[in-house]
Amino acid sequence: MRRRITPERIASEAGAELAEAFGPALRTVVLYGSTGHPDFRPERSDINLAAVAGPLSFAELQRVAQWYARWRGERVAAPLLLAPADLARSLDVFPLEMLDIQARHRTLAGEELFRNLPIARAAVRLECEREAKGKLLRLRALYLELAGSILDLRALIIDSRKSFLHVMRGLLWVRGLGWETREAAAVAAFARAFDCALPVFEHLAGGRHPGPIEERFADYVAEIEAIATLADAAETPA
Repeated sequence: MRRRITPERIASEAGAELAEAFGPALRTVVLYGSTGHPDFRPERSDINLAAVAGPLSFAELQRVAQWYARWRGERVAAPLLLAPADLARSLDVFPLEMLDIQARHRTLAGEELFRNLPIARAAVRLECEREAKGKLLRLRALYLELAGSILDLRALIIDSRKSFLHVMRGLLWVRGLGWETREAAAVAAFARAFDCALPVFEHLAGGRHPGPIEERFADYVAEIEAIATLADAAETPA
């Protein structure tokens, strides 16, 4: 989809309008994810915003719905909405998502709330295992539904890789190697750290065509199975 304005300007204008929708209840609005980073792909990447406001009333939710109706056509994703108490209580439930926001975000309005979040390594390892195993089961089920459709299988590989990249980044972080925001660097670092060959992920990270879909899908699933096994066996440093 061709954008009428640049992603950076979309983020700035949409963020300002989102902050206005909350009024005095707003604590912060941030832009996070790949926008403004080398991995941003205009034809596929979304613009991701998160807002913390409290208390989150239904009236505010309705105003955000109206805001979203105006911006969704510009590939703005539905925003992550949190009350201040939600932010504190989510650190042990969604630590991968919070690490990603912490690592690559820009505050567009309000306070800086995400920079120094106290995220526990044990919680990250547990979500890595849960995500890897759960998404692997879902991937197998989707293959059964889509088998025979080459275009759908290709899209499934490209779209599903995002979840497993988060798992790779999380396991690297658990090992004390930091949260690598660049896709190609994260795949390469994971392969080195865990002695795990990931040729399909490397092709995708380089923006290259994965190859014959049926054959590459089998390789892709094998790589994900290896990641799930490593997540299960990963140790959390004391």
